[in-house]
Amino acid sequence: MTARTAGAALDELVAQLRNELGDSGVLTGADVTARSCDPFLDVPPAAPALLRPRTTAEVSRIMQLCHAANVPVVLHGGRTGVAGGAHATAAELVISLERMNRIVEVDPIGGTMTVEAGLAIETVQQEAEKHGLFYPIDLGSKGSATVGGTIATNAGGNRVIRWGMTRQNVLGLEAVLADGTVLDLQNRFLKNNTGYDLKQLFIGSEGTLGIVCKAVLRLVAKPQTQKVALVSLDSYNSVLDLLGRARALQQLSAFEVMWQDYYAIVAGDPARRVLDPQAQFFVLIEVMGNDEAADEAAFSGLLERAFEDGLLTDAVLATSGKQADDLWRVREGSEILVREMGPFISFDISVDIRRADEFVGKVRAALAQTFGFYRSVAFGHLGDSNIHIGVHLGPDTRERGHAIECCVYGVLKGFGGALTAEHGIGTMKREFLPHHISANALTTMKHVRQALDPVRLLNRNVLFES
Repeated sequence: MTARTAGAALDELVAQLRNELGDSGVLTGADVTARSCDPFLDVPPAAPALLRPRTTAEVSRIMQLCHAANVPVVLHGGRTGVAGGAHATAAELVISLERMNRIVEVDPIGGTMTVEAGLAIETVQQEAEKHGLFYPIDLGSKGSATVGGTIATNAGGNRVIRWGMTRQNVLGLEAVLADGTVLDLQNRFLKNNTGYDLKQLFIGSEGTLGIVCKAVLRLVAKPQTQKVALVSLDSYNSVLDLLGRARALQQLSAFEVMWQDYYAIVAGDPARRVLDPQAQFFVLIEVMGNDEAADEAAFSGLLERAFEDGLLTDAVLATSGKQADDLWRVREGSEILVREMGPFISFDISVDIRRADEFVGKVRAALAQTFGFYRSVAFGHLGDSNIHIGVHLGPDTRERGHAIECCVYGVLKGFGGALTAEHGIGTMKREFLPHHISANALTTMKHVRQALDPVRLLNRNVLFES
């Protein structure tokens, strides 16, 4: 097929899809390129059309037509992913689930909420709260990140240490396969061992096995108390000691660590300079419970004993909801990093908690040896092994991104760490995947993809190199 013939065939497919979805369901031209595939960079989709279905049936019809025409698609949720999973080429169509944003049902007795995949996480949380319930997946991008996107990447966020990743909070789902087959896996029960738990295939598959259209989310009772403190420490051994003590609290919901380089930048904003930035480590601790007096006593007792034993050099304890939010803003200072340290290459890895500071030190040494000048920051969800690192070399940082990645991932391999903790492989980490999982595991993954999408129509360039 010539390029001209292929273009005509694609135009014909888009016309068919317009008949199926209506004019508002098919965007072209500037309506497509005005969007970005990346939350931090201006990366407009190169796709000739963006499709906006309203129902699972329309998603199924789209895939039937694309399958017949052998045209690949790229899936868009809230476009908050930072691994390149939403990037689309001129040979692909984009499917956005933005109009599939309805709440189907809330079951306060069973503790579930059935929703469409385009619903924002923040809306899920707000609806759950109306029923005295709580959806614990909490992200800085929750206002834009969607249920479908977080399922595709198995998103984690700030409270994994207590409630787990997205995988632990999804009971069932509905998915459309590459040929348009609708797979109804909308289980609502905590206990269901009826055959293979197929939903697990789609959670964390980054849209390569099917299009998640609906989900049954697991809700928990809404915590009635929230205690937050920001503390400073002068050694990593003290951080580990504090984590061990904090884990003894059943109410522990977050344990976020910031190395000094991260906090020093964020503390450049006077509103976030709540502690002296000269300490080596800063930890945000949160507990969420249901007994004000007991939770206050347990939390205060933890901090008092840590002070008495010389673990802490300073601490600020929130005394109101606003102050708690302000302390969380210190940890969620990514916009300050973008402003003060951009451009930078970011890393989202997991490593043995006991060796996290050693890992960060080895990364810094490798960067210094390889590049000479560099700036870096380290922070993350230490309670669940997840560390984020940002690296800046100068104005040409992005052009040198591959060399930076080789440097950092080379160190990571020696520590037996995970290439990605929560952001996913996307298109940006495909090259490194074979070096961080076994050959048999990689082959098995490809067999699963081959079984469900043999011609790779769904997110063709995600996860595996062609």
